[in-house]
Amino acid sequence: MNTKKLRKRTGWNLFVLGASLAALTLVSCASVPEDMMVSTVAAEENKFVQEAAQQLAYLDGTHLSGNTDVAAAARLLNSLEAALSDVNLPAAARAQLLAFRGRVNLILGDRKAARNDYDQAQSHHKGDVQAQILGLRLGLIQEAGSIVVSKTQQPLITLEKALENYRMENYREAAAQFDEAFISLDDSYRQAYGQLREHAWRLRDISASTDQEYRELLKQDSITLSQMISLIQGQGDLLYKYTGSRKVDAGQALRQLKTQGLFYSINSWTDVNQLAKDTVLTRALAARFLWNLYNDRRGTLSDAPKYAHQFVTMGSPIQDVPLNSPDFDAILGCIEREFLDLPDGMHFFPETPMSGVDFNESIQKIK
Repeated sequence: MNTKKLRKRTGWNLFVLGASLAALTLVSCASVPEDMMVSTVAAEENKFVQEAAQQLAYLDGTHLSGNTDVAAAARLLNSLEAALSDVNLPAAARAQLLAFRGRVNLILGDRKAARNDYDQAQSHHKGDVQAQILGLRLGLIQEAGSIVVSKTQQPLITLEKALENYRMENYREAAAQFDEAFISLDDSYRQAYGQLREHAWRLRDISASTDQEYRELLKQDSITLSQMISLIQGQGDLLYKYTGSRKVDAGQALRQLKTQGLFYSINSWTDVNQLAKDTVLTRALAARFLWNLYNDRRGTLSDAPKYAHQFVTMGSPIQDVPLNSPDFDAILGCIEREFLDLPDGMHFFPETPMSGVDFNESIQKIK
């Protein structure tokens, strides 16, 4: 039996399979058919490519979310270098791994190395989908929609379209394309890009026609009381009753809102004079404001403090909002009306800052 071809691939086998595959190669030719041995090698090559793709997806997703894992990138780069050192690596596999290496280099900021990897990948297997994705990321290919691939590879391009729309702030389209891609891709892609998808969904009402200032406020992970007021004023006349005008200076508006009781606690006295334009809007403070605004608009302020007495004997139903919290009633009221939620089903996280888009969703339910 001729096993010369198989022996040439030992370096790849050892890299992918480690000791277990090395042991397999010791089995006599008489006991293992040659086509089975070659098939096993090809399968293990494919397995490594798949694992590398999953690791790259994780790196890419975290990088695009603003949290580049440099250590993980270095580890993947080392693994790819070791795999590419096999001189007998098939051209198609080499092209994919070169494209992966180019993507990692791009994440690490080395565009020159990434471009070199792209050129090499194209020379080994022109038109490889991973090489084309690298070309897209390098700006050598203008649009993901221009890349022609097979049906089985289309989900990867759909994912790139989602990322394109995300960068262009076409969030509604991006969210839909993320979902379409996730249906067909390995679950590791959902884990890698899920945060971007969720962010796109939350920002889905932002479009190119959205006012620039309003758009930037919605994108903030944490907003101040001044920014909260700007968001409300951007929606209409919700504050007209309190400010006498549709839009006034945020500092003046805040003073008027404090004077008219919209920041007073339902359950106990609180010093609203400490609140300033640059005070961060926490979830508890948002609940207080929303609950006061809701009840004042409905003329039901007398009904606002109606929850605490119901839980005197059994205690608070929310783990991080005790019965003696100055915002107990406001928080429970906002949860019951679905102005706010319990992010994990058990905790309210009262001191967590409100994001622009979350507060915007809440205030729209008051209107």
